Amino acid sequence: MRVSHTKLDTYKQCPRKYKFYVDKAPQDPSRTLALRFGSAVHKALEFAYAKRYKYPPQERVIEYYKGLMRQETDPEVLKLFEKGIAALKNYLGKNEAAHMSIVEIEKKFLIELGNGHEIEGIIDRLDMLPDGSFEIIDYKTGQIPDAEKLGENWQLAIYQFAKQRKLQTNRIKASLVYIMFDGHKLTYQFGKDELERVRTEILSLVAKIEADTVFAPKTSAWCNTCAYQPICPAWVHKYNVKDQVLVGKIKDKDMIDIQSKIDRLLTVTAVIKKLDDETQQLKEIIAIFGKENNMTRLFSDLGTVSISFQKKRAYDAAKLAEVLRENLLRKIVKTIDTKKLEKAMPYLTEEERQQIAAFTKEKESSSVMVRPAIEEREDIDDLIST
Repeated sequence: MRVSHTKLDTYKQCPRKYKFYVDKAPQDPSRTLALRFGSAVHKALEFAYAKRYKYPPQERVIEYYKGLMRQETDPEVLKLFEKGIAALKNYLGKNEAAHMSIVEIEKKFLIELGNGHEIEGIIDRLDMLPDGSFEIIDYKTGQIPDAEKLGENWQLAIYQFAKQRKLQTNRIKASLVYIMFDGHKLTYQFGKDELERVRTEILSLVAKIEADTVFAPKTSAWCNTCAYQPICPAWVHKYNVKDQVLVGKIKDKDMIDIQSKIDRLLTVTAVIKKLDDETQQLKEIIAIFGKENNMTRLFSDLGTVSISFQKKRAYDAAKLAEVLRENLLRKIVKTIDTKKLEKAMPYLTEEERQQIAAFTKEKESSSVMVRPAIEEREDIDDLIST
């Protein structure tokens, strides 16, 4: 199977988005703003630093970029593209001699991962540094991530892995350059073990993708900018509900207005949640009354309420962790499961049992069982509303 960082990252975001991507499903143009902007900035920087363009002056690069802007008409898009002009001028001004160290621009690669799988990609730029080592440059137009998580960045690891294979050297580091943030650069150099870890993780994900036959949608914050949202099973109803009357047939019943059923379900669920909260409050009050008056059953014309009281041991998990021995027992009760710990007690030494007892408190709880006699009454709705 041949994959790319984009495909892998897309699958991690949402399996259904991945399926849309590989199937080249239609995208909603209004939701591809960031993609189009990033593409334009990349093209402008390629124009600025590629040998075939003979390293044009900054003015020509900006004109080239503006030419890409002419294809856009959306006011929001144009506003972002205008910010791109200032960012490009700033970056190009600070890196006028960058082309002197550039080895490659927009270079494609294809490498074997193992198990018959390959990974492909395009590296924005490769520089040779004064000491003879190499630096991979990947342009970004989004937000700056947490620098401490760079070691988890599959894209940089893949790029470094690819170049080390080709150049036969490990004197390579990888950098992310954030054009919209004054060209801020984050750099990381992966060690041999880290690259192997990433390779193994990628192969594991590829196996998961190969085994996937459903590609179920995964709702998350990524949905907010997904260009496939209008055709996604998790969102398509939102786009259709106002434009058509949705009906469906359940077994042999007549056609139904599904929208009214959705509204009713949401309403009933909200009511149940409110009643559940009230039920819990009433049970707590009744349990206190029963305890203070030594009563375990309470009566009404509407039914009966039974109360029971229990005492359970509550453990200080942090202190217990210091007491438990580094053996099978530790594995048995590693989450301080009360029931498992009780079963493990016979295997402890007397000293350990005494230590545990010192970190143990008795906690009293109660349970309330309600047996209503009104379930079949015709006025049940009126009773609930009161």
